[in-house]
Parts: sequence; structure tokens; C-alpha cells
Amino acid sequence: MAATTFVLDVLVTLVLSGYLLYHYGDWMRHRVAVTVAVLIAWYFSFMIIFVLPLDVSSTAYRQCVNASLAEAALPNASADSLTTPDPNIITERDIRLSRGDSSTHPPQSSTDSLTQALAHQIHCQPPYSLLAPAVLPDLWKVVYWNSQLLTWLILPLMQSYTLAGEFTPSGKLRSALWDNMIYYTSLLFIALILFVYIALQPDLDLNWERLKAIASSASNTWGLCVLVLMLGYGLIEVPRNLWKFTQKGYQLNRAYFKVAKLMTERTDAEESLDDALATLHAVGQIIGQNDLRRPFVDTIMAKVPIEMMEKIQRRRTEVAFNNDPPDEKTLTKLHRQVMFSLQNHHRTEAQWTDMTNQVFELEDINRNMISNEHVFKHTLSPAPKAILARTVFTPKIEWYWKCLLMPLILRFAAGLAVVMSAIILWSEITFFSKSPPLSLLAVFVKLAMRSYNYFAIEIICFVSICYLCLCAYYTIFKIRVLNYYYLAKNHQSDEYTLLFSGALLCRLTPPLCLNFLSLIHMDSHVIQSQIMETAYTQIMGHMDVISIVSDYFNIYFPIALLALSLCTYFSVGARFLSALGFQQFLNQDSELTLEMVEEGKEHIKREKRRIQRLQESASRRRDFRERFADPEMGSSGTDRSDSGSVNNRFRSKDIVKSGPFRQASSPERSLLANQHYPNIHNSPSRELGGGSASYSIDRVDLVSPMTETIDLNSPLDIPDTPSLRSEVPKNIFDDL
Repeated sequence: MAATTFVLDVLVTLVLSGYLLYHYGDWMRHRVAVTVAVLIAWYFSFMIIFVLPLDVSSTAYRQCVNASLAEAALPNASADSLTTPDPNIITERDIRLSRGDSSTHPPQSSTDSLTQALAHQIHCQPPYSLLAPAVLPDLWKVVYWNSQLLTWLILPLMQSYTLAGEFTPSGKLRSALWDNMIYYTSLLFIALILFVYIALQPDLDLNWERLKAIASSASNTWGLCVLVLMLGYGLIEVPRNLWKFTQKGYQLNRAYFKVAKLMTERTDAEESLDDALATLHAVGQIIGQNDLRRPFVDTIMAKVPIEMMEKIQRRRTEVAFNNDPPDEKTLTKLHRQVMFSLQNHHRTEAQWTDMTNQVFELEDINRNMISNEHVFKHTLSPAPKAILARTVFTPKIEWYWKCLLMPLILRFAAGLAVVMSAIILWSEITFFSKSPPLSLLAVFVKLAMRSYNYFAIEIICFVSICYLCLCAYYTIFKIRVLNYYYLAKNHQSDEYTLLFSGALLCRLTPPLCLNFLSLIHMDSHVIQSQIMETAYTQIMGHMDVISIVSDYFNIYFPIALLALSLCTYFSVGARFLSALGFQQFLNQDSELTLEMVEEGKEHIKREKRRIQRLQESASRRRDFRERFADPEMGSSGTDRSDSGSVNNRFRSKDIVKSGPFRQASSPERSLLANQHYPNIHNSPSRELGGGSASYSIDRVDLVSPMTETIDLNSPLDIPDTPSLRSEVPKNIFDDL
């Protein structure tokens, strides 16, 4: 049963990581190395969250056995084989000794049998997920040190590599190393200061095991300092936003406000991209096809969508260069600028799509709230759904879900979030108090341990860790300064954002879980008592290896967290930014807020009209193909008519096909502009536009918002006059 639970957690973690990476990333478009690195980073981080509750329940069982042995006053040899070493020094040797791997201790099998026999005598019920003592320490070694290698070395290097402007792999790697030189130099400088500080301490001796403990402690200390900022914001904002989600009017005005701000960013990104592409187009005209630098230009152009380059070419913008043509260094800078502009443009477009869809959804919900029909109606045509979804999630069920049940669920979730935030905030402030235990999480775990309810222990640990992660990572991707990194769904996230998210998870998840173990009093150095610790703590180390941290962390960490939470509750940061001139959504009745809301409404109206025109154009185009397809085309798509047919008819697919029509802006304009094709022949007919010459067209309907529907049974005269060519009616494809 224990192995089954462990394997199930590992597999569920792998499936969850793969699904999220598939949902946010694009496996076909991104580099394989980036996909693999991000998958490993997410997998290891999620594994800590899923497996740590099993470690806590197993440790609770061993603590019960250890306490019972102490009460029974068993021989010291038996007790020593089950207790942990001195917690003041954490080394790999100590970990091996605690697992009974040393020659001075009895074999592990005899120790396990002795433990089980004693546990049976003292009535300590083993958990269903109890694993062998060596499994979890070995797992945490692999997960922790590989995560640290990814977050501090590999992923930052890959981030710089993805945006390097060089044209060869070696050049990109050299540029990535140079870009991270300041980052690595600062890390080495901090490590040197710690090394000198520890070397000057007379009671500390340096060895390899000690250095690893110091390195893990320094990494965890840095992560916890960042978590203070993240949790101080997230513990307040998560419940607040859940409650505000139930206020649809407030949410809609706030969404309009965000749309207005995002439109400014979107415009800036488009202008920056246009400037970069105009420079690239000018460089492409200067450097000819036979130039040795032409492959560099082709490499840059290959990363730009064709429609963007065509738009720049139609503008005929001119970029001034010096007398000398651009060299390889200039092309490298241009390459980096184009990639950065494309990434920024892609990010803002993804944000714009998500934000406009959210606004459309909020508008539909507000409109359907007052409907007496209890049938949900969309303003725009919804995305096509699967047959099962259309059958189950009918418009009536959709109305009850979105207009009735969802607000109630959000209110209930907001209430639970308030309770969880209050419990965690109180536990963070009082986790250093052992007797009496003031931390509520520690009290809940102790109560479950007394009743041997290991399943309740695992549920408490899992829910608490997940909520801590939610509050911390919610802050990372919602703070305006860090809004550059945007995880967009539907395979729209770029490589740089995925690598950043992987590095962030690997950097913050281990110290966050170490902080959780302090909240439930599973860290002996926090409660100042020698207890049996989890395998996770034995591998990760403690926070008090360095005396600076051990003397002041327990004092200043709760104060800083409480101060930041109060500042978030009273919106001190938003008010300060608003006073400096940054646009913040604070008061709905303020003049600036009302102006931004009205501006957002206008942007949404224009976007909605654009989408409606696209949908109508696609509908007309679909009807055009269905109504005027050749009846002599078989179901398999083969032409059953004779090759020498007298009528020589048009088929609808020939109208939209490229070829001779490419010179005209659209098929209908090509026909009306009197392009000479073999399928158009002279015939007497009524005049159109006052011309003398006329043509008849069989089976062609010039459907357009500005033209009349033409009877296909009668011939059609198209005069060859300049006046007709200059006043070509609008066609159905102009909407695109």
C-alpha cells in the first residue's frame, strides 16, 4: 500500500506537469532542450508538494515510536538506533548514521523489525504510506540538488541563450555566459563573504559536508526573504479578489480599466516592432543576395511572420544608415532587437486576447443576470465545443452555472481563503512558540498525531502547502513590475517565460516547504528541542547554520510579514504609486478611473465590432462556397463533367485560388476589373456602368456588402471601362 501511494503521487505529479506544460507551452514550436528543462523543473517542484505530506506522516509515526521508547526506558543501544544525531551539525555522515547505514549500528533490516515489534507493543499504528527509511532521503537528494542546479545555473543560462542575437550556437552560448557574468559574479561574491565569515569563526570547521549545508542554508534564506514579500501580498489579495469576483459590476469596471492600460502597452509594443521590422527591411534591401552577410539577414527574416513583413513593405518606410553597410555586429544587435520586439508583441497580444475574452464573458453574465428566460445567450458566437459538451452543458445549464451557482461558490471559496490566510498568518507570527504551541497548524497536526489519523495529517499538509504556493505564485504573476513574464494558455507562452517560471518554482518551493515544516513544529532548530525530523529537513538543512540568520530571523520574519500584510490590506502600495502618477484602480468614482473605464469601453466596442465583422465575413464566405459549389462535383471531390464542356464553368474554389488573380486585391475585384481569363467570354447582355463591351460569367455570384446579388440564370455584362476599375465595390474578403 505504501509503495502504491508513493508511485501514484509520482505519476500524478508527472501527468500534471506534462499537462500544464502542454497547455501553456508549444512542444512543436519550442526547442526540445527548453521543453525538457521546464518539464523537469516543474516536475521536481510539484513532487515536493505531493510527497512532503508522506514524509510528515512517516515522521509522525517514528516520533510516536521514539517517544514510547523513551517512556519505556529501553536500553540505550536500542534507543540510539532510532534517534537522530545532534541537530547542531548536519552532514551526510549524520544522515547515514540516522538511517543506520554505519557499521557501528545494526543492519537496517534488524532495526526495522525491532521498530515494528516495539511499535506493536506500544500501540503506535503505522501509516498506510510508510516507506523504507532510505527512500525519501535519496529522493530529496536528487530533487533538491538538481533543482538548485537548474535554478541557479542552467535555466538562467538558457534564458539568455533564447534571446541571444548571435547566429551560431557557440556565439549564443558565449553571449549567454557574458550576460550572466554579473549574476554569477554577485553569487560568487556573496559566497566568498560567507566563506570568510565562517572561516573566522573558531568553533566552525569547514569541510565538504559543511559547505553543502551552508550553500543550502544560504539558498533557503534568500528564498524565504522573497517569500516574505510574496506572502505578505498574496495572503490578503487572494481572498479579496475571490470576493470581488462575485461583484460583477466592480469586476467589469476593473476589467475596462485594465483594457485601457493594456492598450497603451499594446500600442507601444506594435510601434517598437514596426521600428525593428522597418530597420530589418532596409537592411534586407541594402545587403544583396550575393553578399556574404545575406544568410544572417535571411535568418532574422525567417523569424518574422510573412504578413508583418508585407505590411512593412507596403509602407515603404526609409531608415537612414551610414555610408558603410551594416556589419555582423550590427546584424547581431538587430537580431536581438527583432526577437525581443516579437516576444513583447506576442505577450501583449496574448494578454489582449485573454483580457477581451474576459470582458466579453463579464458583459454576457451581467446581461443574462436579469434575464427571465434562464437561458444563457452570448453576444458573440461562442467557440465550437465537443458533442458531449454541447449535450451536457446546454444554454440553460450554463445560465444556472454562471449566473447562480458560480457566485455562491466564489463567496464560499472567499470565506475559506479568509480562514486559511488568518490561520497561516497567525502561525507565521507564533511558530517559534513551542510551549504552549500557538501555531494553529502545529496544533492541528498534533491532534491528528494523537489519534493516529495519518490521512488527516497528509490532507492538512497538502492543503496548507498548496495554499501557500497559490499565494506566493499569485503575487509573482500579478505584480506590475513582473508583468513582463506572462503565462498565456492555449500554447501561447514563449520560451523565456517558461524558463523563468521553472527557475522560480525551483527557487521558491524548497524554502516554502521548509517554512511550512517550521509552522507545524517539525524543525528542531525552530522549537529548540531535539526531536526526530523529516528526511526533507535532514537534506535541505536548517536556517540557523549562520548565526546572523539564527539570531534575527525568528524575530524579523514575523514582523516583516505582518507589516507587509497590513500594507496590502490598506492598499498602501497602490496609493503610493497613484500619488506618483501611475494609474491604479482604487476608487471607482475618481475622475482618472472614470476616464480610464470609458476608454476601456470604447476599446472593447471596437474589438467587438471587429470580431463581429470577421464572423460575418466568414459566414458569408462559407455560404458562398456551399451555395455555388459545382453540382457536377462528386462527393469525393472529383469532377464528373466532360473535359470538353461547352459552358466551361467556374467553381467556387477557383475563385479563391491564387494564380492569375494574385495581381488583384480579391477575386471579385479581379472579375470586375476585367481581367482577361479564358473562362470569361463575350456575350450580349445588359450594360453595367455605361460601358459598351460586355462579358458573361456562369456560376459566379459577386457577393459583397456593396454589390447586388446577380441572377446566375441571366448573362452579366461587365464593361471594360476605366471608371469601373477605379470604383471597385467592396468585397467580402476586405473585412480580413
